[in-house]
Amino acid sequence: MRTIAVVNQKGGCGKTITSINLSAFLAREQRRVLLIDMDPQGHATLGLLTDAAASPLTMYEVFVGGPGGHPTVLRDVIRPVRDNLDIASADVRLSAIPERLAGLAGRENILSHAMAGIRDRYDYVIVDCPPNVGLLTFNALKACTEAIVPMDPSFFSLHGIGKLLETFEVLEKETGHEIAARVLVTLYSGRSPFVKAVVDELRLHLAGRYFETVVRYSVKLAEAASHGIPIADYCTHCVGFEDYRALAAEVLVQEVGWPKPERIAVNGHAIAAPGDDAVPLAGMPTVTSRDVMFTLEASDAESVQLAGDFNGWTPDGSEMELTDGVWKKVVKLPPGRYRYRYVIDGRWQSDPLNAVVEPSAYGGDDSILVVNEEVIT
Repeated sequence: MRTIAVVNQKGGCGKTITSINLSAFLAREQRRVLLIDMDPQGHATLGLLTDAAASPLTMYEVFVGGPGGHPTVLRDVIRPVRDNLDIASADVRLSAIPERLAGLAGRENILSHAMAGIRDRYDYVIVDCPPNVGLLTFNALKACTEAIVPMDPSFFSLHGIGKLLETFEVLEKETGHEIAARVLVTLYSGRSPFVKAVVDELRLHLAGRYFETVVRYSVKLAEAASHGIPIADYCTHCVGFEDYRALAAEVLVQEVGWPKPERIAVNGHAIAAPGDDAVPLAGMPTVTSRDVMFTLEASDAESVQLAGDFNGWTPDGSEMELTDGVWKKVVKLPPGRYRYRYVIDGRWQSDPLNAVVEPSAYGGDDSILVVNEEVIT
């Protein structure tokens, strides 16, 4: 069971929206998911349950016990949302927990003990944390082995990320509990040089500790939450749907044995998933010790070109060659991080088999390729 805390001491950065929609997309991939609402505001509960007020037991009872002081286990407060997705709801009474449990030995481990009782029921437990680093957040961090840190691209957020990562380091030093944390850029507009500069600064200083997926601003995400449903069930043709689906794909690829993509339709052309051969017929770019091979199966296309920041985004002169129904092109690239797209019969298209994308300043998504130093030397 993977346990992931969605945490940031700053409010308004997309923690709850991320918790709701990541949980929903993981559930769509046949993963059994429990979303635990640890925020006294109860927004994750409101974002998934339209009748949240009718919940007789919440996470408050898990911490302090039910009526008459009778112990309450996590199973008692879990409510089904839809197939493969459950929620343990919260309400404003959670805000009283730090004072109620002041001086109680082991109070920082209550959630860990509670989650031990449901370990066999779920593949993922996502914990939506409150916007502060107090007892409730500390419980979540002690109970989880991974953390997603949503960050809106602003100066104050960039400064706060450093402080939060310091908190993780203190937690490990004091308790021996290690958390694998990655930053997720949210509320991305991409319209100003400053926003892009913040994202570049983040990636410069947090190499390997951020998600390639960037969640763009979308009013549809807020609309979906107001209706008590995730974006996957509200609007499938918006950037919010695309971005949280991509985030779920990034989370899933960390699983051992996660299956490769099935056939995907791209602009009317059938794109095959890579096979199990050492060099796939068509799939993600293949990095060798000498170069990078880009492959795309689109046998009905009359022409396919490759464009990216490595060739000045100029498709002319970068035509791919068709061999047995597969378009191929070999490019020599030094170590680095690259954006690219395919141009299929004049239509610009991100790589359908590469879940790692970023919004382009000119619209749509660019696919991302990272060539590591150790691979090509």
